[in-house]
Formats: sequence, C-alpha cells, structure tokens
Amino acid sequence: MKKLLLGFTLSLLASNFIFGQLTIAVHPDDLTYTLQADLTDEYAEIIAHATVTNTSNQSIKLRWLLDVPTTDCISDWKYLVCDVNACYSIGTISNINPGGGVNVPVVLAPGDSSRMDLHIRPVFVSGCCVPTIHFSEITNANSPIDLGSAAYNVCIDNLSSLKETAALAIKAFPNPSTGQFSITDNPLVKKIVVYNLLGKQVRSFEHSNGKSYDISNAPQGLYLISMQDANGEVLKTVRMTKQDLRP
Repeated sequence: MKKLLLGFTLSLLASNFIFGQLTIAVHPDDLTYTLQADLTDEYAEIIAHATVTNTSNQSIKLRWLLDVPTTDCISDWKYLVCDVNACYSIGTISNINPGGGVNVPVVLAPGDSSRMDLHIRPVFVSGCCVPTIHFSEITNANSPIDLGSAAYNVCIDNLSSLKETAALAIKAFPNPSTGQFSITDNPLVKKIVVYNLLGKQVRSFEHSNGKSYDISNAPQGLYLISMQDANGEVLKTVRMTKQDLRP
C-alpha cells in the first residue's frame, strides 16, 4: 500500500470575481492538506474547508452549485456541502433548487463570510477528483449574475500503517449512550466533533485522555463521532446511538 497522501488544493479561477460592483473572494486561494482517511470505515469523512466572503459594497444573495465530473471522479464517493445556513444532505447539489425542495440563499452583507466546506465520504475507495462549486448572485431571479467558481482538487488514499494501527484501536463508549461518552486513551486524538447523519455539526470538544463528553441535550438518534488530531486530520469516525433515559 502506498503511503497515504490526501492532498487538497483549493484553486480559484480568480481570487476575486468582479461583475459590476459585485465581488466575492474564496479563501484560502491556495490551500493544501496532507490528511489520512480510514477506508475501512464506510462513514469516514474528509472535509475540505473554505470560506466565501462578500468583498463588494452591497449585499449579495448567493447561490452555489456543486458540479462533480462524472468521468474523472470515483462513482462511489458521496458529497455534501456546508454553508453558513446548514449542512445539506448527500446528493443536494445546490442551496437553490425549488424543484428539489431547497431554497435557502446565502445572504451576505458587505464584508460578511460563509463557510463553504465540501465533505467527502470515500466509501472504501481511494482516488482523486476535482469537484467545483459555482457561485451566482440571484437577487434578480430572471437575470442571475455569474460570480465565478472554485475547484477543490482532492485525492484520497488509505491510512498509513502507523496511524491506521492507532486509529483502529480507538473506541467510543458506552455505545449506545444516554448522555455521556468517552473514548479509549489515544495520544493522537486532540479534538472530537459530533455530527448528525446530515453531516451537521452538533457538538465539538477538545480532547484529553480520561475526559467524558456530554451530548445529553442532543435528540436521541444516530450520530457520527469524528476523532481528529492536532492538524485537524480525521483519525477515525464511529457511529454512536444516543438514547434518552426511560422514566
């Protein structure tokens, strides 16, 4: 198995897209991550972080559209996008799609920003892909303004043997949980993030060995517990059932 390299390079077609007085910028304009993913875990998830900012002097009503090439990308990979409003479900390719029941524009006042994170679940398969998010201003629905696009250059491979051994040993317990949970001691884990099945973050904790984490206020159901190292690399993601205490 070759040494894992997950390279993420966010390259913009332009750092600022200018049409009249409307401008946006996506940051960072040249971001590279070296990450690792546990391809033995169906729910392992890579997050390509980015931010879009309104750099104009007037408000922008923003639509984004995710475009995944069908010929060059792994067909098994699943994608979801998180903006300032929500983390959308897998298969939602735009925040403005009335036919699909989605109509939530990203409204940015001058200087305001929104995250524009691309989540990828490789579902056991390594490979590379260049998904692109296109942006447009839609205040006038009959004449939207193209604001440009950002290309996410992503390659995913399996864990290196050293981290794989450490990651596979991590367990979250008790599972199911009624409100508190812990993980097995591990020197690599520095942060724990709890997501619901739509990919929306519901809790975040700084980790230290022996510490317990409170999700008692979260509704009962199935959650994804993501364990990350000091660089934000996902070491392992496990499923956990949260159950309410019976009276």
